[in-house]
Amino acid sequence: MSDETGLSSLSLFMATPEQIFESRRRSAIEWGKDLSLEEYLARDEFTDRQELARDGRLITWFRRDGLACSQADTKPKKVVCYGIASVFTPPHFRGKGYASHMMHLLHWVIADPSLLPAVFPSEWGVPPSRVTHAGDGLFSALWSDVGAKFYKRCGPTKDSDGWVVRSPFSTTWDVKRKSLSAKTTGWTLLDEAGVMKLWEDDAENIARTFSPADDYKMSFSYLPHKGVAAFQYWRNIDILSKHGYTPIQHWGIIGDSNTFATWTFEIKSSLRTLLITRLSSSPTDFENLLAMVTSVARNHGMEQVEVYNLPDHLQSSATHLGGITIERDEHLSSFRWYGKENSNEVAWLFNER
Repeated sequence: MSDETGLSSLSLFMATPEQIFESRRRSAIEWGKDLSLEEYLARDEFTDRQELARDGRLITWFRRDGLACSQADTKPKKVVCYGIASVFTPPHFRGKGYASHMMHLLHWVIADPSLLPAVFPSEWGVPPSRVTHAGDGLFSALWSDVGAKFYKRCGPTKDSDGWVVRSPFSTTWDVKRKSLSAKTTGWTLLDEAGVMKLWEDDAENIARTFSPADDYKMSFSYLPHKGVAAFQYWRNIDILSKHGYTPIQHWGIIGDSNTFATWTFEIKSSLRTLLITRLSSSPTDFENLLAMVTSVARNHGMEQVEVYNLPDHLQSSATHLGGITIERDEHLSSFRWYGKENSNEVAWLFNER
């Protein structure tokens, strides 16, 4: 059913609990390769009970809190935004246009209706129904594992762009390198409660200090609280346990100067990785922070430390400390801006994991 006529008979609907279970059972072959089916289902059921999923915020795509501001109006505004995860088509249905059609329609469910084209494309049938707890989005994002072209083709109309890749860069440090010298006093390792509080405080600080990027008409950012940053923690703790890792007590660190980092552990990568999920540091404090984080990685058997889109003001320090920056070919950070500006006029700030 790859023709437009066949696809026009398909639409988007809220999944029932039974459909959610079935979709997860089918997608386990793709997204749960290192887990048994039971482990994969248990992990998602655990996530369903966390803060990220409360009040209708988790519908496979995630409703998030964000900020946006412009050069003309630098005061940031809180906005609705979305993160999209786990797009999957069973192998025997691939190549028929189902996934791209679904992603075309998704814009019409999550975006602010006033920011969408006035007319729904007739070749796609009837518009999908609006969904409780969805809609009103100013932007959305996903992290593509199928390259840059597929999601870019999936716009709200056949001739408009969908999600475009922005700054898919990673900086890594080899944990086996000679240990960095570090000032170990003045640092506090953070347990689960500690990182949860840090993300709440961080969201308030971002909202208070957020300002537009130079050379862009608009700037936007996600906020890390309400389970957004915690998702990277929750989704991995069960995997770590199943693979024999002792319970991990610390998921972040903060210094007396308010320098901090939070992290998760990726053991399914080609290299076991401590992945930094949120980072705030001055160049002066960065060496000590990196030394402390690297020590944690080494103690847990990780092979590298990785951070996405290291801020410009830390690039020189990172290189001096042995960091290698590459453009990723997976997990490509991609966004769709629903405002009137073109995507190349919009800056994505705090574009981290």
